[in-house]
Amino acid sequence: MKKAQYALILVFLGLHGFTQAQIKATTSSGDEIVLYDDGTWKYAKQSAIEDEPFVMPVPSTNGAILTGMPAARCKIQQLSLSANQITDDEEWIIRNDLETSEYEVPNTFRGIKGNLPDATPTSYRGMMVVKAIYSEAHLFLIYGNNFAEGRFLVIMDREATKVLHVYDFKSYEYSPDYIMEDYSFIQQRTNWAAIEGNVLYVAHSHSTYAASSKGMNSYITAIDLTTNAVLWRSKPLVCNSSNFLIVDDVLVTGYGFTNEKDFIYTLNKHSGQVVQTLPVKSGPSAILRKGDKLYVRTYNTDYLFGIQH
Repeated sequence: MKKAQYALILVFLGLHGFTQAQIKATTSSGDEIVLYDDGTWKYAKQSAIEDEPFVMPVPSTNGAILTGMPAARCKIQQLSLSANQITDDEEWIIRNDLETSEYEVPNTFRGIKGNLPDATPTSYRGMMVVKAIYSEAHLFLIYGNNFAEGRFLVIMDREATKVLHVYDFKSYEYSPDYIMEDYSFIQQRTNWAAIEGNVLYVAHSHSTYAASSKGMNSYITAIDLTTNAVLWRSKPLVCNSSNFLIVDDVLVTGYGFTNEKDFIYTLNKHSGQVVQTLPVKSGPSAILRKGDKLYVRTYNTDYLFGIQH
């Protein structure tokens, strides 16, 4: 629910059993919404999430690699690199005919309506949706108090008609040790999620120096969707890119930050073990696939990698 900032045509609803008054309204753009008496609102077509989250236990900060798994066979190889203009991200996507797997989420502060499926819940437990990722079968919704946070992960079917899983990653937000002066910057958020088979892969990181959290950030965790048990957790400092990809039997991730070493990693998807460590000139921000090529956007350089199956 969000603060109402639109011209409204109000039609009162006679609702019974509600402690909070609700008003049906239409925005100046023609969207039907429900207005609450505390000044918040939601789109009328949104489904409500009533499911209780599974609260994830405190994770390992050193990583927890699963042993006895088969070795990963997939490798990637750098084919080319070229300097970019730093701010030409959209042009890079268009020029290379790439596709992302994110919806644009609403942002009332910037006047952005977004393009989420109609039924998508834009709030959960008082937090707003800050990122929406889709795959062929799933919709991954990340909720936080603001766009710098991401505590809850809600997994729905692609059409946003059914809630499949809900996770609370509050215990993942802060490292057990940190530089006190940097506390305001070290809250780790859910950055990306993907499902293959019965395994959820999810990335958490913050957006400041690794030293601020004593090097304990930027992990990928693999979770069994049936038991909610952690199967493995990567070593730290492997993924603060905006996304990662599952490619054959590896995850392709990126890590980097100002005045730190920057890398593309591949991880064995069965164990979390690092398979390849490939240096790049600056911090990776996006990793997109087209056919057997991986297009990697870093702060000031664009890379092309080939996939070796």
